Amino acid sequence: MNKYLISPLLLSLFLQGCGGGSSSSPEVPVDPVEYTFSLTAQLTNDCGVASAFTDVELLLQDDSWQTLNTYKADDKGLINFVTTSEFINYTLVAKDQQGSEAQGLNVVSFYQASSATPSQYQAQFDELVDNTTCECLTQNLELSHRPFVTQTDVSSSLPFDNWKEVDDSTTLFEGVKVCRAVEGDWPLHSFSVKGTDANQKLIAAADFSNDFSENVAGVWSLSAFQVADAVDLVMPHQDFNTNQLIKDIKHFPIAVTEDDDSVLVFSTHDYISEAYYQSQASVTFDESSSIFGSSVIKTHHQVISTIAQDSFLVKANAQKPPIDDRNFSEIKEDGSYDYSAVSGYPMAVISFTFTAYDPDTSLLMPAKWTFYGPEQGMLAISADLTGYKDIINIDTDKKSTDIHLIKSMMTNNYQDYIKYYQGGNTVENAIEASHDFVRNIDEVEISIKLK
Repeated sequence: MNKYLISPLLLSLFLQGCGGGSSSSPEVPVDPVEYTFSLTAQLTNDCGVASAFTDVELLLQDDSWQTLNTYKADDKGLINFVTTSEFINYTLVAKDQQGSEAQGLNVVSFYQASSATPSQYQAQFDELVDNTTCECLTQNLELSHRPFVTQTDVSSSLPFDNWKEVDDSTTLFEGVKVCRAVEGDWPLHSFSVKGTDANQKLIAAADFSNDFSENVAGVWSLSAFQVADAVDLVMPHQDFNTNQLIKDIKHFPIAVTEDDDSVLVFSTHDYISEAYYQSQASVTFDESSSIFGSSVIKTHHQVISTIAQDSFLVKANAQKPPIDDRNFSEIKEDGSYDYSAVSGYPMAVISFTFTAYDPDTSLLMPAKWTFYGPEQGMLAISADLTGYKDIINIDTDKKSTDIHLIKSMMTNNYQDYIKYYQGGNTVENAIEASHDFVRNIDEVEISIKLK
């Protein structure tokens, strides 16, 4: 055997040991994924026309709510930035003004929000609302309908001041206000009357109008051709409120008591194929009041469905949630909070209203801070709010604290919750009836008010 011959296996091992041969190539650096965050801030006037709102800024924050960067809205009410983080913490600080109140602050914080989700902030600043693009009219409306022995209740999807019975077949709605965009179409609105017939049977009549031209008597007139049908209810049931949602407007609100075995429903009108039935039930537990303030714990349930009977099965949880109703110790002095004892509620919406003072004038100013986060964690107020810590901070006197724990039957994924609220949506005024998230919602409410 030739002593100078080396087997291929030994040669391979020798070369590997010396760093030669088939050593792996260096890994190619992977560029980080970039996400473009976009938020639109807007004011909406009386006829639903939106305009840019610029008095808002965004504080991008880390996990301990320390400010990393600050971004101001441009002249179009837009805030944009690029981040390599898929989920971010941020706080919006916006000027706010309602009715005759002084200018104040509205602060909104989001925990682990999706940086790729287009976000929206709906501002309220009544003194800046531009209604020059609106045409608004206020007038009486006369509703003609089937004969009633008694007229007990009326409703309209428009605001009105008062109503009175003209005769058994005529009801007058006083001070009805309707608005539209200049040169736009009048929106579709409903008017209804409820009462009894000669047999003491509950009856109701209604109709829709999008024609608000004036007649010779100086009032609008509408004939109510729609007749309500009695829909049987599954007994027993709770007290609940129900209405129809059509074109994002609420119609035909009805309060149903636990003793009612049926409910009157307008189900044959021309827009029934577009209608959703929205029903809401509530149970109130401990209510307390003292010289220091008051508190209350409630549960709520909302069902939105295209089928009336499904919506009427709404039922709030009748079991009291495990809340410390004496000290409300779920929120700690350091800003941490824990509502995990109320299991199955992925979202906590926690709001504070403050007794705050303008540092420049030393005058009282309205201030509110709303936090969207998981069932337990650290509130954004636990850290100084850059640029505003002299106005509101964790030690500022609080007038009230409101907590809403949210559970959608459609998902238990926290990201679905935060994305819904990032879009400027709420549960309390759910008009996006087609949104699956609000179709079946359970809620626990804790309200604490100080004197």
